Amino acid sequence: MRFPQLMKTARNEKGVVLVVAVMLLAVLVLVGFTAAIMTSTDSKISANYRRSNEAFFNADAGVETVLAYLRTNTVTYPTVDATPSIINGGTCPAGQCVQLSMTVPSGYAFSGTVNLYGYNVANRRFVFRMTGTGSNNATRTIETYIRKNTSVPENADGAVAMYGGGPQVAFKTGGGGGYAVDGHDYPVPANPNCNGSACSTSPTGLPAIPGLFTVMAPTTTGNVSAHLGGVPTQTMGISREAEYNAFAQMIIDSGGTGAPLYQTTLGTRANPAVTVIPNGSTLNGSGNGAGIIIVEDGGSLQINGNFEYEGLVILRGSGRVFGSGTGNIYGSLVTVSHLSKLIDLTGSINLFYSSAALANLSNIGALNSVQRVAWRDVQ
Repeated sequence: MRFPQLMKTARNEKGVVLVVAVMLLAVLVLVGFTAAIMTSTDSKISANYRRSNEAFFNADAGVETVLAYLRTNTVTYPTVDATPSIINGGTCPAGQCVQLSMTVPSGYAFSGTVNLYGYNVANRRFVFRMTGTGSNNATRTIETYIRKNTSVPENADGAVAMYGGGPQVAFKTGGGGGYAVDGHDYPVPANPNCNGSACSTSPTGLPAIPGLFTVMAPTTTGNVSAHLGGVPTQTMGISREAEYNAFAQMIIDSGGTGAPLYQTTLGTRANPAVTVIPNGSTLNGSGNGAGIIIVEDGGSLQINGNFEYEGLVILRGSGRVFGSGTGNIYGSLVTVSHLSKLIDLTGSINLFYSSAALANLSNIGALNSVQRVAWRDVQ
């Protein structure tokens, strides 16, 4: 009786071992399968990470390319802040956006066309997005915020600002019409190549600045009430003579240290430039121009015929503007380094404050620098 019972017990034990073996085998298969899946997943994650990094580094290279382009080319920047929907939508409406074309170096993959948007135009802040591409069409986009710095003195104190001593202004005589000096904000003519009466504009409703700014009481002659405008028409304040003199001297000194920052001809609205009239020289001003004119001590800007200029005119020492032609200077005229100075406006020369004309000075590439102030990964 005992032998059959022992055989039955042995058979039951073999069955248990088989079940255990099968279970162990299943566990091993499951572990192996899990390990294979994890290895495959890790490989995919690693590959995706490499592709994403590749796209990011291409995007970063594209950002540096755009910054280099902005630092070495004349660019007409946006004049109006773009809305978030415009930036996110990637459209490029005039005023809010300027489209730039980049050359993509061999071995890199990033956007060749970039939209530069106004972000905080009043403080010269702008933004653009750059997309880089990696393997398997992986993409990353970097949004970069920049600030445009300029060495040009900012914030005009008047349509005419006389920072030296003995300021004198001879205004037109007779009733006449319009102003000779006006601190109300005038837009520039629609056509930068205008002629005659087409170069005349009317002031906007924007806040005005003084027509005549001096650091000591000026001597004025002629029909002042009819030909001096602004808010207030004239005022006195702190001198910025040192600032303007330092700027003008920096421009002059550049002529002896490689490529000068100035030229002897006038710039245009599309390509404003710095023009220097040295001692003993006279520039015959006729036609149209834009940028900055520095009339050195002993130099002269003579206005003949029709003359329309947009920007900043700096008269140093005995430097002067005169002529018998009809001329409109939009922007601001500044005088420095004088003990006695006469601005003679008895002819047909008008000096009108224009924020638009002065804002365009930021497009003189040689006087500007571009600084990256912030960035973020948007994709």
